[in-house]
Amino acid sequence: MRRFTLLLALGALVFATAAPATVFLYEDFEDPWTGAADGWSTFGYINGEPGSLWHRTSYRSVSGDVSIAYNTAYPNYNYDVGTSEGIAATPWMDFSAAGDVYLEFNSWLQTEMAPNEFDLTFVVLKSESSPWVPIPVDFQIFPQSNWLHFIVDLSPALAYLPVDARVGFYFNSVDSSFNDYEGWYVDDVALHDGNTDPMPEPSTWLLMSTGLLGLGAAARRRFTT
Repeated sequence: MRRFTLLLALGALVFATAAPATVFLYEDFEDPWTGAADGWSTFGYINGEPGSLWHRTSYRSVSGDVSIAYNTAYPNYNYDVGTSEGIAATPWMDFSAAGDVYLEFNSWLQTEMAPNEFDLTFVVLKSESSPWVPIPVDFQIFPQSNWLHFIVDLSPALAYLPVDARVGFYFNSVDSSFNDYEGWYVDDVALHDGNTDPMPEPSTWLLMSTGLLGLGAAARRRFTT
């Protein structure tokens, strides 16, 4: 019951416009990743073995020449490798002085289009003492194969986490079938305290909130970083 209450409390709304004030983090992925030096990390599993398909790519981008992608890169640009899941995670952030916190990013997605069943795509949060927890927004419900701009209110979720936290982009193929799609590209990631107007309507949000208990359990079992 406690876990169910927590997940419902992690209500996130997607917003259409932004008015950034304080920027806690901005990443356009133009500079090469250097591991722990810049704080971003990727991890996951491919056919049950440690590994991740997340990587920097110049194949698609919004600003500059580079984004990050969940796929196999050249020459196939898909995630048809069997079963796979992976997280691209921000550095650890201290939000102790923050009021509201919004995650802003650009997203390009091409999947099997089976929301809450296959090819799952979620924003997830983690503290040092808690597992990865999904924010109940499934980006599969939006038009695919286009760059779309999202702002997600993380404030309700962060209220249940200790001060230090990190944000992740989580992709899970679930099965090994129908994975010959380009997957997920993410660009221009920002964390800030701006205020915006909500979209879509609450009824859609409630639909997106369901079916996540299994994902939360899987994240607890597999990802501890």
